[in-house]
Amino acid sequence: MKKTLLALAILSSAVAAYAQDGHEPLIDRSLVSDFLNLCGIVLVIYLISAFILQLIRQNLDYRLKSKIVEKGTAEDIVSQLVQPDKKDSRNVMLQWLCTLSGIGLGFILMVITQPIGLHSFAIMAFCVVAGLGAYYFFTRPTKN
Repeated sequence: MKKTLLALAILSSAVAAYAQDGHEPLIDRSLVSDFLNLCGIVLVIYLISAFILQLIRQNLDYRLKSKIVEKGTAEDIVSQLVQPDKKDSRNVMLQWLCTLSGIGLGFILMVITQPIGLHSFAIMAFCVVAGLGAYYFFTRPTKN
């Protein structure tokens, strides 16, 4: 409990130290620009790290399967481990199609409804949600 109160006190002192005479922080273009830059940087770092992680995972998986085959493990165990992952590529492609279509629709609506500001974030959020909702609608299990 003491750590929580201490952390809360430190955070509240930081907020008090940053107190400025700003009436509308969302109208401030530098805040929006900084937010966009931060989101872009985090997204790029995530994509790069996910790519590197996928490469490492595939390499380690290949090495493990090679060692299992070299050791002369039972044939039924090897056949189970060496099988490729069963991912439905159609569902993965449909997910990417719906998501990217939603993002594209969001960009089109942002250009149509100029000037670009805070409402653009809302437009993009709703379009991405609509794309993911369309993916869910197409892939949901049907009740017979």
